Amino acid sequence: MNTDDAKKPFSLREWLFRFDLDRRVFIYGLVFGLPVMLAVFLYTYVSPYIGPSQCRFLTVTGFYCPGCGCTRAVRAFLHGHFIKSFLYNPVVMYCMVLYVLYEGSHLLEILHVPHIKGMKFRYGYIYTGIGILLANWIIKDILMFILNH
Repeated sequence: MNTDDAKKPFSLREWLFRFDLDRRVFIYGLVFGLPVMLAVFLYTYVSPYIGPSQCRFLTVTGFYCPGCGCTRAVRAFLHGHFIKSFLYNPVVMYCMVLYVLYEGSHLLEILHVPHIKGMKFRYGYIYTGIGILLANWIIKDILMFILNH
């Protein structure tokens, strides 16, 4: 063992960045994704007692915001109503499926399952999610405008 290694203090940054981008995204997905999903899961059971709040964007402008329907979509998804979740806001279903596929493929690769390689991180995943979000926003606002006038 090198004496320089023994004197060097542990660095979380160095530990995280010693992996390639795909492995870092997997680690971040576990570290941040699982607690967020747990919080959202618990929120769906507490939220009926909190009461709904009106979207400020909708209140001020009269139009839906890009995220309108996300809370309802997550709630429907967690209760197993996948079609309803998709109709509320399809980006939630896209993110959930992508998260499970990405994290699952890397987990299977780590467990040395034959012929399974972890998904590669692509910025196209992010651009696709943004595109779905914007398309949903525009379609909902156009439909609201047409149906209300």
